[in-house]
Amino acid sequence: MSMENTVIMHYDMDAFFAAVEIRDNPELAGKPMIVGESIVTTASYEARKYGIHSAMSVYEAKKLCPKLIVVPASKGKYSQVAAGIQNLILRMTDRVEFASIDEGYVDISGLVELFPSKDYFAEKFRQRIRDHTQLSCSVGIGFNRLSAKMASEIHKPGGHFIFHSPEQFVDYIKDKKTGIIPGIGKKFEAELQELHFVKIEDLYTLSVKEMCHMFGNARGAWLWNVIRGIDYSRIDDKPATQSIGNENTFYTPLTTEAEFDREWEELFRHSYKRLVSHGYICKNVTIKVKVSDFETITRSKTFSSPTDDAQKLRRAMFDLFENEEISRSVRLLGVYFGGLVEKASRQLNLDFLSGK
Repeated sequence: MSMENTVIMHYDMDAFFAAVEIRDNPELAGKPMIVGESIVTTASYEARKYGIHSAMSVYEAKKLCPKLIVVPASKGKYSQVAAGIQNLILRMTDRVEFASIDEGYVDISGLVELFPSKDYFAEKFRQRIRDHTQLSCSVGIGFNRLSAKMASEIHKPGGHFIFHSPEQFVDYIKDKKTGIIPGIGKKFEAELQELHFVKIEDLYTLSVKEMCHMFGNARGAWLWNVIRGIDYSRIDDKPATQSIGNENTFYTPLTTEAEFDREWEELFRHSYKRLVSHGYICKNVTIKVKVSDFETITRSKTFSSPTDDAQKLRRAMFDLFENEEISRSVRLLGVYFGGLVEKASRQLNLDFLSGK
């Protein structure tokens, strides 16, 4: 199926851990509450009104809201609920990439045409999730992964939004701040602001060559594409189980940016050396982070084609970490390269296709 006919849906469960606890304990409904122990894992929407957010310490959260209710995490329960949601989706289609326990991308190309409209499909999907779990989710439908992801944020919680075309996408984002783009973390946003690029529309004055000169080839080309709604990455519905990587556990938790940078560089050096020595290129990078309350966070980035470009892989690793805004108290870091392809066989295929 051509990219022109692609329709992608992104679903995101609303305040998932907190919502499960409220569902199972109705007396928590309408009250500011968080899930976590020393670190906020998830905050209810009532708690978020006080400025409370994930990765914040519970101590800080209680200062913002003295009446805050703190509920310990029941990870087994959340995993069970998430598995039920994923099974529901898999009954609809197997063209799914589950990005985390509470969100995923679904290729609904062709499937959505069986329904009266994309709006109808989104409403039916949200209702089906609610009927089976008594939980709400937000849905975005777009012409690629990027537009679907951004659409799911627009009417959150419990709503949906649809981007029908790149033109509509650009028209929507042009007057928004640059941080609206997934992948532009706080550091990159600050860097852009220092250069007087505050809104997306400010960036349209730059050519791709100028962006590559200012921000590096990989990041510059990426930025030029995403602000125009260009994203060629596809749904990875067959994630590879084979991976190469390393992780380190720290008996004294890491607390400073310098410590994070040092440990990430060390992990990357060892993992990348193994990747190259085994003759592989990879399609995705995954990071693993365990914070001080022992919650484990994993995040991945998938590339449009396999690579062993050290700069590209290192940048993906750092971006995944920075975008999470993780607490300054970390007990474990890990990085893995997945979707492995033997470099020699990949080159053989390319040679064959090009007639060499």
